[in-house]
Amino acid sequence: MQGIAAIALLGISALLGAYLGWQYLRRVRSRPALTGFHLVFAAAGLEAMVMLRGELPAQVFAQVAAPANAAGLLLVLAVLTGLAIPMIAKGRPRIAGSTALAVHALVGMLGFVLLLIWALRL
Repeated sequence: MQGIAAIALLGISALLGAYLGWQYLRRVRSRPALTGFHLVFAAAGLEAMVMLRGELPAQVFAQVAAPANAAGLLLVLAVLTGLAIPMIAKGRPRIAGSTALAVHALVGMLGFVLLLIWALRL
């Protein structure tokens, strides 16, 4: 399977994100290092996905382009919403932060599922 690196990196990021979300729901302050690792693994996974997409022959990529493009878009949106959460939640941390975090998690999960679909079709 050609997408193992992207799946592994984004899977680790998803697991870290689930743990961080669980800590948030328990109202336990998470360590900034875990948040940093979550971001680094997500960025590395996106990079692996872009590299995989670039090395596929054009006729192979044309057959699986729809889930690949949707997965990439959703994962980039997840990263951007994740980076925007501290700015969004500055005035009303619990209300706005919870909504932004839910959007971030949902978009990230959808992107990861589409990545799995894309990798299985390769």
